Amino acid sequence: MGTRLFVGNLSYNVNEQELKEVFQSESIEVRSVRIAMDRETGRPRGFAFVETETEEGAKQSVEKLAGRLIQGRAMILEEAQARPAAGAPRPGGPRPAPGPGGPPRFGAPSAPRPGGPPSVGPGGPPRIFGPPRPPGPGGFEGRAPDRAPAKVEGRRDRPEKKKSTRPKPEDGERGNWHWSGILDDD
Repeated sequence: MGTRLFVGNLSYNVNEQELKEVFQSESIEVRSVRIAMDRETGRPRGFAFVETETEEGAKQSVEKLAGRLIQGRAMILEEAQARPAAGAPRPGGPRPAPGPGGPPRFGAPSAPRPGGPPSVGPGGPPRIFGPPRPPGPGGFEGRAPDRAPAKVEGRRDRPEKKKSTRPKPEDGERGNWHWSGILDDD
């Protein structure tokens, strides 16, 4: 076990001095405390790295301080993992690309069940949301394109929209003159 610890689930108001005092209250010698800060906002991110003087101090701190409340939040203590080199793959390996149509909805396709319907594909058969609409006045097939929709019981009519008194942009371009319609024959 290394001497560097990850301390998580911290309140955003915890500072380095307060965190150091928590470790020293259990007589654990601390070499350094660094609270992770957000690059853009400059605010704490809710976790820190604490480096102890000895490996024994790191083991003691995990045993004694894991779950201890600081400002109403239970600390999480673990051995810090080494940071991967720039451009190196992250732990967990590469993730497979989803197949056609995206990832499956309910897991990978399975073998057909005995006595049941065969599986249609990833995620199972397509979902049906209700019966189809009947053709006729309520449906789209029987309605003429220029006919207004049927009046629904319980709905009130909206009043006619008022005409705007604001001048249109093209009126402002013309100025304040009007053409009388009389042509001058000079």
